[in-house]
Amino acid sequence: MAAKEYLKKIARMESYIQSKKERLAVLKEMSSGISSPKFDDMPRNPNKGRSRLEETILKYIDLENEIKEDEKKLEYEKLYLLEAIGRIEEPEYQTILISRYFKYQSWNDIANSLFYTKRWLYSLHGRALERLDEELG
Repeated sequence: MAAKEYLKKIARMESYIQSKKERLAVLKEMSSGISSPKFDDMPRNPNKGRSRLEETILKYIDLENEIKEDEKKLEYEKLYLLEAIGRIEEPEYQTILISRYFKYQSWNDIANSLFYTKRWLYSLHGRALERLDEELG
């Protein structure tokens, strides 16, 4: 897998985990908003199944477990990528890749911190991706 696709894969994984966390927050809100059962002396169907609260809580738990598994996979992928970046000999290439893909800095911020023009930074970024391709391949 080429470096750029690998970096995009990690970004998609992070986005997917974030959307799951948002769904988790909605489920939590739903579970706290479900009214408590009303008790009366009317007979109920014993085969009715689970209550809405129970269903919501089970979905919450399942989604929470999915998120934990996804976060473990993401952590593994990030560590693999960081090790590959660490094998690149040029420190400015490492800085550019980490700043952009792990710290999510803008091109302007990276260029300013390294005292480069954006045009030169883009050129170095391309070279850094080529070196990362070599390390991953």
